Amino acid sequence: FKMGQEFNVLRCFSCQTFQVHQVKKSKKWNCKMCGEKQSLLKVYGQGSGADCRRHVQKLNALRGEVLEVHHPRKRAKKQKVKGLHLMI
Repeated sequence: FKMGQEFNVLRCFSCQTFQVHQVKKSKKWNCKMCGEKQSLLKVYGQGSGADCRRHVQKLNALRGEVLEVHHPRKRAKKQKVKGLHLMI
């Protein structure tokens, strides 16, 4: 029985976005939103791709609610849609 690919839930130090990355031997990774290269310091979750994606959606939704409470007029400057960065 072979396990499927393992994934980590990581958070960018720069833009604070939670995201899913494949588990690799290297402890370096690049943020999918802002492109910052960084070291793997903390794993917020690990498991299948589907489980990690669900977890990331919840974490980012909660993060959005907290940002909205603290900075009601500040909106995210970038939004990623199907691999494209849209400036809004």
